[in-house]
Amino acid sequence: MMRDAGNRMDTASEIMQRTAHGATQYNQRMPESVFPEATKANYDKYWAASKAFRTARAQRDRISDEQIRRQPKSSGTSHAFVNSFGEATTREITNQNYQRSQKSLSKSVLRNMGY
Repeated sequence: MMRDAGNRMDTASEIMQRTAHGATQYNQRMPESVFPEATKANYDKYWAASKAFRTARAQRDRISDEQIRRQPKSSGTSHAFVNSFGEATTREITNQNYQRSQKSLSKSVLRNMGY
């Protein structure tokens, strides 16, 4: 069902890409003699595909939310931290400075990667 919604989104997206330029020109009242793709037909195709795209995206998002809701919640972190003595522990580190520095470090790494 999710794949079906994705396929419908792809189809609608292709139609929107083909007709977007003409629909914009028609909406801006450009003369058809200068811009042959500025037709009512392109405008109608674009908005019909846009509506189909939004409907398929909403269905895909509903299915995705339902799948996430059905997954069991994890009871905590199972990530092993290495403390200052070099020992692996599953105890959560709650020091605010540590958490702040980890957040800053991850942001800088992602920024360096272009995100």
